[in-house]
This record gives sequence, C-alpha cells and structure tokens, in this order.
Amino acid sequence: MLSEPVPIAIGIRIHELPGFPCQLAAHNCQLEKNPYLTSSKPSRFTIMETGQKFTEAGYKNVSWLFVVIFGIVFLGFFKTYFGLFPSFNNVTAIQHIHGLMFTLWFVLLFTQPLLIRYGKYRAHRIIGRFTYVLVPCIIISIHFIAREAYLNAVAAHAPRETVLANTYFQVYQIFDFAVLYLLAIINKHRTPYHMRYMIATSLAIVGAGMRRLIAHVLHMESEALLLGFLIPDLILAGLIVYDWVKGNNARAYIIAFIILAVSHYGFYFIPHSALWQSVAGYFVRFF
Repeated sequence: MLSEPVPIAIGIRIHELPGFPCQLAAHNCQLEKNPYLTSSKPSRFTIMETGQKFTEAGYKNVSWLFVVIFGIVFLGFFKTYFGLFPSFNNVTAIQHIHGLMFTLWFVLLFTQPLLIRYGKYRAHRIIGRFTYVLVPCIIISIHFIAREAYLNAVAAHAPRETVLANTYFQVYQIFDFAVLYLLAIINKHRTPYHMRYMIATSLAIVGAGMRRLIAHVLHMESEALLLGFLIPDLILAGLIVYDWVKGNNARAYIIAFIILAVSHYGFYFIPHSALWQSVAGYFVRFF
C-alpha cells in the first residue's frame, strides 16, 4: 500500500519538515540559489557545471592593464605611425593593416573582461570566436612586416648575417603570441588559465613598442633593447608573486614567463648562430 509522499529535505522545501529551525532552511535556500557560496573559491567543477564565468576579485579591473600596455605601444609608435595622422606620409598599406590588427586586439582585450564582469557572456563568446579570424590575420601581418624589413635591409646593402639575424625579432614575436593564444583557447573552459594566457599575449607583443618608447621618447637608446626584454618579464614575475600572495594558481603565468624569457634572452646567442643563419636563410627565399 502506497503511503503519502514525504517532502524531500533539500533546497527550499526543507522548511516543510517539522523540527528544523528556520535559520537552517534559509541558509540552505541560499546555497541552492548561489552554488559559489559552498566554497571560498570558485572551483573548476562549479564553472563547468553551471556554465558560468566569473571575474576573480583581484582581476576585476584587469582591462586597465591593457589600456596601460596599449598606451606604451601607442607612445612607442607615435613618431613613426600614430603621430603621422592624418597624412601618414611614407606609411605602407601593410603597416596600416598591421597597426589596425593590433589595435583591434587591444580593443578586444579591454572589452572581454568587462563583458564577463557585467554578465554579457553571449557577447563574450561571439567576440571570442572573432579571434579565430583576427589572430591568423595578425600573424600574417607580422610576416609581411618582416618581409618588408628584410627587403629594405637588402636594398640598403646591409651585411647578410645582420639581415638574417634581425629576422629573429619577428619570428619570436609570432611564436610567442601564437603559442600563448593557443594555450588560452585550449583552456577556454578553465577561466583562470584562459584569462592569464590572454594577459600574457599582451606582454608578448608589447616589446617592439616599449623598445621604441625607451629609445625615442626617453632617449635611452643603449638600454632600449635590454629593457624591452626585461620589463615585460618583470611584469609577469610580479603577476606570479601576486597570485602566490593571493593563494591563486600561477601556473599559466609561469609557463608564459618561460616562453618569453627563452625568446628574449635567446636573442643574445641565437640570431648569429650557424643554425639560425641557415634556417633564416632558407625561409627568406619565400620573401
């Protein structure tokens, strides 16, 4: 014989059971409505199950970091590009395309965290898919900038060894940016990792602007190369320490730091090596 159903003691129905204090019922109601209250930190399980994204408290204003980094790039290229507006004398089409691609990237970096912060998840996903087109265009534009620089150096009768060595800058920039972006996409469902790799992409491409800022604006030409490598690495090191202090997982920053450091300080022994000269000599045939 079937008995009358007994209310199950979960969620908002717990108050229907006699003998339970109202405070306990209210507490359980809160837990059901907000699963993040069950843990001091949002876990990977919670993110994947709810489909929600979140902005870590310490990164809610991360968009302004991208404004600062773009400001460095803007000042670095002001004399040779942005400051030439509107005539842009002696600026080639590929330089315009290259500048536009990178400007769009920084606009995207600024916008995406704000969309997450204000709950615009659908817009965040749509813009994220746009990067599947934008990033290959950025990489192609770097390739053509490298081609242009190579042909100009050849026309100026620069020593072949120097010309091939200078291709290192564009090659490592393409490699670092592409690898960090791919790591961000691979970890797109692991929000903390995804966010940190995207931050690292901005540091992978700030070097050219920073070197020009130091040389042309601060008039420290002899120090520009080293500081252009050192400052982005120090920023990453600072972010690693910040995460450790906050008790966050800094693994993504550590991986990014290793990638950038190897590329940066490899400059002092790779470009003039026989291996690089041989490999670069092969690839410039396609220019």
